[in-house]
Amino acid sequence: MMKNSVVTPEEFEEQLAQLQKKFSLLERRLSLKADEIVFTMTISHRKEVDELKDEVFLMRDELKKMKRERRNEYLGKVAQQAKRRSVG
Repeated sequence: MMKNSVVTPEEFEEQLAQLQKKFSLLERRLSLKADEIVFTMTISHRKEVDELKDEVFLMRDELKKMKRERRNEYLGKVAQQAKRRSVG
């Protein structure tokens, strides 16, 4: 047996208002969750950027050291050649 029920305009408005409140709450929760995800990703990417920056600085310092060593080796060889020429 089917119950023949008629929804009054007041009941309809009340149910519609409740449904709108639920959608609004769901929308706020979804927005907060999206904000949390973006924040977490931003922090993660920031850590990655900091690690890469540190690695670049380390590589820069190593390159400077290698250039200094090469320059000193070259100057040492030039000095030895000049000494041989002046002695020889």
